[in-house]
Amino acid sequence: MVVLKFGGSVLSSLAKIREVASHIAKRKKAGEAICVVVSAIGGTTDRLHKFALAFTQNPPKRELDMLLTVGERISASLLSIALGDLGVKALSLTGSQVGIITDATHTDARIYEIKGGHLKQCLRRDIIPVVAGFQGVSYKKEITTLGRGGSDITAVALAAFLRAKRCEIYKDVSGIYTEDPKEFKNLNQIQELSYEEGLELTSSGSEILHPRALALANKYNIEIVVRSLKNSGGTMIREKKEVEKANVLALTHRKNLVRFTLLSVPKVSRCLSQVVSQLAINKIPLLFFAHGVPYHNRFDLSFILKQSEERVAQGVLLRLKEKVKGEKLEVKRDIGSISLIGPQVGTDLEILKTVFDCFQKEGIHIDAFTTTATNITLYLKKKDIRKGIQRLLRKFRLKR
Repeated sequence: MVVLKFGGSVLSSLAKIREVASHIAKRKKAGEAICVVVSAIGGTTDRLHKFALAFTQNPPKRELDMLLTVGERISASLLSIALGDLGVKALSLTGSQVGIITDATHTDARIYEIKGGHLKQCLRRDIIPVVAGFQGVSYKKEITTLGRGGSDITAVALAAFLRAKRCEIYKDVSGIYTEDPKEFKNLNQIQELSYEEGLELTSSGSEILHPRALALANKYNIEIVVRSLKNSGGTMIREKKEVEKANVLALTHRKNLVRFTLLSVPKVSRCLSQVVSQLAINKIPLLFFAHGVPYHNRFDLSFILKQSEERVAQGVLLRLKEKVKGEKLEVKRDIGSISLIGPQVGTDLEILKTVFDCFQKEGIHIDAFTTTATNITLYLKKKDIRKGIQRLLRKFRLKR
């Protein structure tokens, strides 16, 4: 049993859909049991979203879910028609027809369970199910979506449900590289990543896979292969044995970050917990948090988050400034980050020293940094990101 997921760039034209159908047909004739998951045709989701924004800058999330799920349904039905033309029995299915039951959170739902009766019936009848990714139905019987990139989540969740050993994710690149191949040239392709390394990579800016898909793969021990139709290899993500030697496998980056600082906040009981709790209640994810050393019983609170969260975060923090009696809310918008991913990178002082030495030679100032066992993330001015990455790619031999 194998689950094959095809991204929007792989399905971006009728000719490419025929190519995908031919690939699936060959795999089927070779004797594999196949379940297919598809994204919307490249650009469709953005185009549909723009239609909604033509009426209001804040469309109702329930209506957005109804609108955006159309894209995956188009892909699923066209691919099923193309497979039928090749003599392969296929049936397109929506998330609700498969029985992907989610919570009631529109535009960012979580999967509760998969009923899968229709899915298993197809497989028993030797019909390939072609499932519209990214979508489900809530226990209130409302159409929901799993968030942008959610077709990856659908694919891994179905692989776990069907007890497939492997989930293959098809992209327009032949695997995962040491940085984004659309921005940097002559990169090395990574042959293998652990679940933890893959999760760090996707959580730190890489858009190659959805982080929640990797978390599911780790939980159910589903091997993931990221590959293209033209490449039989790709990058394998699976459980790996612990490696003692620290090693930088890849870099990734974010450009559009914003830093908020509440200046000169009085040091009183529960002040910090009030601020963090309000950000959590408003579902504003923090990438970085720090508070300064108290001086005259006052201190600064600093937060880094995605620029897409700026409007909501600014409103929350302005209200909090009054509540906690901070003197000023400072906003800095020219922030970005570079992350180094690999086994033990965050615990190896030699790697950390090398990074700081490289940036010093380039005249790059590091505003802040964080580490985990498999990640070093550095926050710096957005204008310095490309220069910093080029230097690190050469230093750690991550390009040809």
